[in-house]
Amino acid sequence: MGNIKLMDPKTYGLIAAGEVVERPVSVVKELVENSIDAKATSIKIYLKNGGIDEIVVIDDGIGMDKEDVLASFLPHATSKIKNSYDLYRISTLGFRGEAISSISLVSKMTISSSLDGIKGYKVTYKDGNKIDEGITNINKGTKVEVEKLFINVPARLKYLSNAKKELSSIIFIINKLSIANPDVYFELHNDGKMIYQTSKTRTIKDLIARIYGLNEAKNIYNTEIQNDGYKLMIYLIKPEYYRSTKLEVTTIVNNRYIKNYAISNAFIEAFKTYLPISKYPIGIIYLNIDPLLIDVNIHPAKTEIKISIESDIAKIVYDNTKKLLEDIIHIPSRNIDLNPGYIKQNIFDENNDLAFNDNINIPYVSHAKDIKRDDNPFFDDEKSSYDYVKDNTDIKIEENNISTEKLPYMEYVGNLFSTYLIFENEEGMFLVDQHAAAERINYEYYKDKLSDTNQPITDLLTPIILSFKKDEAIFVANNLDKFKNVGFTLDEIDDNSFVLRSIPLWAKLDNINEIIYDILNLLIENKEIDIFKYRDEIAKQISCKASIKANHRISNDEIDVLMKRLAKCKNPYTCPHGRPTIIKFKKSELEKMFERIQSK
Repeated sequence: MGNIKLMDPKTYGLIAAGEVVERPVSVVKELVENSIDAKATSIKIYLKNGGIDEIVVIDDGIGMDKEDVLASFLPHATSKIKNSYDLYRISTLGFRGEAISSISLVSKMTISSSLDGIKGYKVTYKDGNKIDEGITNINKGTKVEVEKLFINVPARLKYLSNAKKELSSIIFIINKLSIANPDVYFELHNDGKMIYQTSKTRTIKDLIARIYGLNEAKNIYNTEIQNDGYKLMIYLIKPEYYRSTKLEVTTIVNNRYIKNYAISNAFIEAFKTYLPISKYPIGIIYLNIDPLLIDVNIHPAKTEIKISIESDIAKIVYDNTKKLLEDIIHIPSRNIDLNPGYIKQNIFDENNDLAFNDNINIPYVSHAKDIKRDDNPFFDDEKSSYDYVKDNTDIKIEENNISTEKLPYMEYVGNLFSTYLIFENEEGMFLVDQHAAAERINYEYYKDKLSDTNQPITDLLTPIILSFKKDEAIFVANNLDKFKNVGFTLDEIDDNSFVLRSIPLWAKLDNINEIIYDILNLLIENKEIDIFKYRDEIAKQISCKASIKANHRISNDEIDVLMKRLAKCKNPYTCPHGRPTIIKFKKSELEKMFERIQSK
């Protein structure tokens, strides 16, 4: 028939370019990675109109001679690998030899380079065709200029975002590349204005400060794990500082920024109950690993890789992140900002001692009459599993102090709105949300109970009939043993229906269908059934219902028991839903509010 014909090189090249060069950020990423591979210590990026009109990348790397500059435009030309054996030991960011060729097909592209800073060579391509070449003067290193991106691909050009969005994407990737390569100095300019640069001190803390802010940099913690074949370094920022997206969990493998669900999700899961719902942590995971244990040749953009020991690494990330969090004090501070419209007035006469007497005696305000312990569900034997003081005698305030590693020494002062407990020490004032505190205590108790691997099951008096679609029913039938391992006994009735005869004690009848379908989805996705996830949710529900409510005044001895139990928690700082249990107001901030010291 003769219908199948060999595709011409230019058409094939445009197809390849569509995979490698999607937007201006793709161009910036490829060029900067080439500079890093060229051992550059300084990389400067200049953009016009967010990279839509022009992208220029200048580095101080090893540079190229005339022969290499000309060869760099050829498809699949690379200095990174010599044979198929090298594919299994890739230690550079680039290796496919596609980027320069692909970019030159959809733009006007000029590469100027020099090995010694005395003599250089320049080559220009447009739409994949060489239009100019010759000797040029350039400092040691390489300069790449890309103009009129997608000028010959109008469909791609039409669907580019506006300049601000394109610039935002480029800033994002430069942030990631600078985190991956802290030893490299970066500058980013747009329309003649510098908008980003890294410090020449090149420390992780300084990078965090420039990317996220000074407060975040002051609250960074890290741990290091060394093992055969790999080294893992975990940096996290206290949960007090969080984001609304998972994108700020950065994974770096052998100086390459990658996206890896298992590793990043393990890090995020460790923050569970430390953060509000739908909020995510900020962190960096560095993995230096033997190249033989990874495969980076699975995606044109090279941001996805396979790790042979991925599940082991993910578990180590989870365990060590969780341990690091448990060793940190997480009491958030709140600044008291004066109303900007406030006008300072002399409320007191200057001759009045009241205005200047630091030792003035404040009348003591007694506590409201204590509520009987029997009225409080937190101390009900049916609703709480904690021991409490047996007699009805009030504990003296000076004895109601806390001195632990995780909670500071504090003296109880009073109660606000029958919801917030007020404490103080020399550092300032502390407010404790009594419901959130009790919820944390109950949650950890019930979670330990529900996480028991010998969790008993119960037979249903009335078995439940469950129906599935044909494809779902096949998965259920092939995995009845896995359902049974987590406490659900299912028997097949026909091709689409099963009878549920027993369930684990932690499962509730009113959400059985939801639990079964969640387990089924995990099986379909070839993932392990994370039964602890479900037990965790049940523990949250029970702890909320069993805890002291807001607007419910509790007695001094109840407060004492509450705080002692809270101090023994693994995480006494947040409730199971991530809300703070305790907040600190610094003494200095209070003094600013009352103008004892002046704000800067």
